[in-house]
Amino acid sequence: MMDDEEELNSLMRETGGAEKRRNRSIVDTDKITKEVDTGAVQSKVPSLRLVMMVLLSIAVCIFLLQEQGLFEAIESNAGTSESAPKIVDSDTGYHVPTFGGVNNIAHPAGAKAVAAGEGIVFEDIVVPVSNHPNAIKSLNKENIANLFGHYIHDEHRSPYASHLYDKPKEFLDNEQEKFVKKMDAVRKEWGAWDLKDEKSTRPAPDFTSVMYKDLNNDQFPSGSWQRDKEYIPKFITEARALLNRMTEGIYAEYGTPLKKADGTTLSDAEKKERDDKWIVHVTGPEDPVPTTGIAYISQVAFDGLVRKLLHAMITNDEFYVVLGGHSAAAGHGNDFHQNKVISFHNIMEPVFDKLGMRLISRNMAMGGVGTLHFSLGGGDLYGEADFMEWDSSMTEKGPAVDLFNKQAILTGERVPVIFSPSSFHYNVMAETNGTAWMGGFIVDNSMIPETVDEVQALTIPYAARWMNEKLEKYNSICWEPRSDYTPNTEQAGHPSGQASWHPGFRVHQWQGRKYALVLMKGLLAALDKWEQSLEVDEPLPVESDWHVGDSYKTIREHLTTHITTPSTEEDDVRSHCETLIPWIRRICRVRMHGFGMWKPRAHVDYDFMKIIHPALNGYKPTYLQKQVYDGFNVLPLNQAIPDGEIDVHAIAIATTNPPPDLDHSWQEEEEEEE
Repeated sequence: MMDDEEELNSLMRETGGAEKRRNRSIVDTDKITKEVDTGAVQSKVPSLRLVMMVLLSIAVCIFLLQEQGLFEAIESNAGTSESAPKIVDSDTGYHVPTFGGVNNIAHPAGAKAVAAGEGIVFEDIVVPVSNHPNAIKSLNKENIANLFGHYIHDEHRSPYASHLYDKPKEFLDNEQEKFVKKMDAVRKEWGAWDLKDEKSTRPAPDFTSVMYKDLNNDQFPSGSWQRDKEYIPKFITEARALLNRMTEGIYAEYGTPLKKADGTTLSDAEKKERDDKWIVHVTGPEDPVPTTGIAYISQVAFDGLVRKLLHAMITNDEFYVVLGGHSAAAGHGNDFHQNKVISFHNIMEPVFDKLGMRLISRNMAMGGVGTLHFSLGGGDLYGEADFMEWDSSMTEKGPAVDLFNKQAILTGERVPVIFSPSSFHYNVMAETNGTAWMGGFIVDNSMIPETVDEVQALTIPYAARWMNEKLEKYNSICWEPRSDYTPNTEQAGHPSGQASWHPGFRVHQWQGRKYALVLMKGLLAALDKWEQSLEVDEPLPVESDWHVGDSYKTIREHLTTHITTPSTEEDDVRSHCETLIPWIRRICRVRMHGFGMWKPRAHVDYDFMKIIHPALNGYKPTYLQKQVYDGFNVLPLNQAIPDGEIDVHAIAIATTNPPPDLDHSWQEEEEEEE
């Protein structure tokens, strides 16, 4: 295993080779895409016996290590940074879109830059480190370099016009021409991000002296954007407009646009009817669980979500969205970028970027096993989380889910908003004295027109077709032919796992849109709260509205205080979690830690190979299979949104910024003889 710096350095060496492989490779990209010797990428599920051995070994060993206090080195994730406020150039500042340009290495200008040793992968990347003792390593240099993000979020270069496709130049030029026209049409019809900072440089706040980045308002330096009473109203206006565009885009994508086919707009009554169908319910403690709409979230959880989002915007922080679950949640049968969390991420990453945050989305679901084994490793394996979903009802019930909830609350620096079906919340609200942040998604497609046959399907927006999955369930492939690399192993036609119980790409996208609608409702409420401070001539909300530390501590203290164990055999008041492994009930009330070998993991260093000592004869196991190359895949051409259909991602990336002055010229060349 390589650490983050070694992996990034390896990538830099590989992309800097400028080796022509086939007809037009600007840069050697063997390891900027991913392929394995075994054909299609497949997840492997160990035997039940191995699973049980791993579970028990993790539970016993990690519990003992926790008791002996031997994980201080892991918990002590604190680091130092420069204490003096740094100066930030506004051209690369907080609310300037950061994607594309010279860092888009899937296009000629970016590839040439890499070959010349330029671009983000050659910069001195500093990974932010929290000073909280329980923070979990959840960010690495590859997250920050984010080459895939630069590829797909470039508003001036079509991802389908990359020279990495095994297509003639005429085809790629046509894709680029279509993309430019589409983006121009999107800006004209939907609008675009248009925030300009008149100040070329600004001092940045220093968060190293406080926990959770909970800096007092008067400690933000004069001249910082957070203290600028003229800049903040412009930011709020642009942010609200972007979120409204995105929301309306999703409505239109699924057949309920604001503008009707005859050119008129919805009446007030029609808007209310639409809003009632698409509602994200904010519920009180005595309210019944809603059965229609997008989702439900308790009032205390919604207040917590608004607080977290305000905090992330004000401190320009990361925001982590994490999914734990089984194979259906993992997206088996689909390409990885099609699963629900990554579908959400693909449209919302450029939105969070414009709002000054770094969105990190992780699909940590695994086929056949669910969440128990990772919950026993606490947050070390899942990583930090701000919004977390449990989706494993096919493989888990009862105590394992309660453990997931409790470890999500106890581990790491942050306490997440947790979404799962209400029946799986168990007693966590009572055990936290009503303070845990809980919600859930609703299974309801009534707002989407139903597809009945192939002719009628053509009258329905592309995203909304065949939600019943009678046709067009999957469109995933294992390999998109490339100009720079040909696999040595014949690739399968599609990923494995296309079973009847696994949802296809449209259902995953729809579920990802629900994520987006919940978080955008929270963001809009956060902007409303922020705007209230401007009405009393204050640039920031009062600290009690956006600081998170006290809320996190309150929820955790209540959980550890209110969990009870039986005093007698007759008086069994154990929580569901405590019945899981009765002889180590403390797993339900202490932060668990762990190493593992299964991927995905939030941090590659938490690997059993790091702590296994050699046997007496010197033997130590190693990974036998090696990846042929590493990095990102180009998007499959067959998955492009058809011309004329609503493209919410295009709405997300659109700005008024002109294209950068870059040389994207290249020439096709005959393959060189060996």
